[in-house]
Amino acid sequence: MNYDQVIRELQDNLIVIAEIERRQSAMLKVHAEHLGEILGWQRRTDQNLSEITDKLNGLIGYVDGQRPPRPS
Repeated sequence: MNYDQVIRELQDNLIVIAEIERRQSAMLKVHAEHLGEILGWQRRTDQNLSEITDKLNGLIGYVDGQRPPRPS
């Protein structure tokens, strides 16, 4: 194998490596976008759960403060 062939093989390998890196970068970008969507969904879910819990606790406190009806 002469130097020209070695140089061509190295250049081909660099092209392949560059393409792999480009694809990985694109995939990481997509994953980051999905992670952002998931985190947003989780934040909204946590907020909704907190609101439901507050309302339920308020309802429990309201019902707890009422006296049961007297038997006739």
